[in-house]
Amino acid sequence: MRRAALFASLFLASCSLVGTSHAFSAGIIGFSGKTPGVFCSQVGCHSGGVEPTVHFEGPTQLEINQMATFRFVVQSNSPLQVAGGLDVSTSSGTLAIVANQGERLKSNEITHEMPKPNDANGVASFDFTFKAPATAGTVTLFGAGNSANLDTLSTSGDRGATTTLTLTIVGALPATPTPTPTTAEPTPTATPTPTTGTAPCVGDCGGDGEVTVNELIIGVNIAVGSAPVTMCTVLDVNGDGEVTIDEILRAVNNALNGCPV
Repeated sequence: MRRAALFASLFLASCSLVGTSHAFSAGIIGFSGKTPGVFCSQVGCHSGGVEPTVHFEGPTQLEINQMATFRFVVQSNSPLQVAGGLDVSTSSGTLAIVANQGERLKSNEITHEMPKPNDANGVASFDFTFKAPATAGTVTLFGAGNSANLDTLSTSGDRGATTTLTLTIVGALPATPTPTPTTAEPTPTATPTPTTGTAPCVGDCGGDGEVTVNELIIGVNIAVGSAPVTMCTVLDVNGDGEVTIDEILRAVNNALNGCPV
C-alpha cells in the first residue's frame, strides 16, 4: 500500500492517462492539447488546484531545417503547488530533449521524467530543442503544464493549463550582399580660361611675333607696380596678376633669340 501511495503522489506532476486508479511519476504523452479536448486537468487526473500560467519562450521565426532552443515555463499561482511537469508536442518538425532537464522523448513528444521542483519564484521550466521542417510554412508547438502540490495521497490540489506557440518557417534568408566598391569616373574639371591670356611668346605684348625693347620696359614697369598687368597680359605667364623677374627674363630671352615657333 505504501508503494502504491508513492506512485500515486508522483502522478501529481504528470499529465498522464486519465483514470482513477493509475498514476505515473513520469508524465506520458498525448495530453499536450494538440488533440482538442484531451488535456490532463480533470477529476481523476489532476484537479482542485489553482491553474498555473504556462508559456513558451523562444524565437517565432526560423529558416527551414534550422534548430533552436526553446523553454517551456510553468508558473505556479499557489504556494501549495511546489513542482511542475510538462507535455510538449508539435504539428511538424523535430523535438529533442536537453541534458539535465529531467525530460524524456517519445514519438516526437517531450514529457518529464520526474516532477521538477519550483524555483524561488514558483517556476518550473524545461529547455528543449526544435528543428524546423524542410518546407516553409507555419508550425505550432503545443504545451501542457501541470502545477502539483506533491501530495502523496491523491491527485487533487493539482492543476494544469495549456498553451501554443506559432512559428513561421521561411526559406533560407538571402545573405545581405556586400556592396562592390566602384571606382567613380572622375568628373572632368573644366580648364579655366586664363583671364590674362597665354601667348606662345612671353613678352610679345603686341602679338606680332617678336619682343621689343618697349615691351620689355612695359614688363619692368608692371613688375615694379608702375603699370597695370593689363598692359601686357602675356607677361603674366602663371596668371597670378603679377609680373615677376623670371617672367621678364623669359621675355628678354625671347627678345634676344626670337619667339619660339
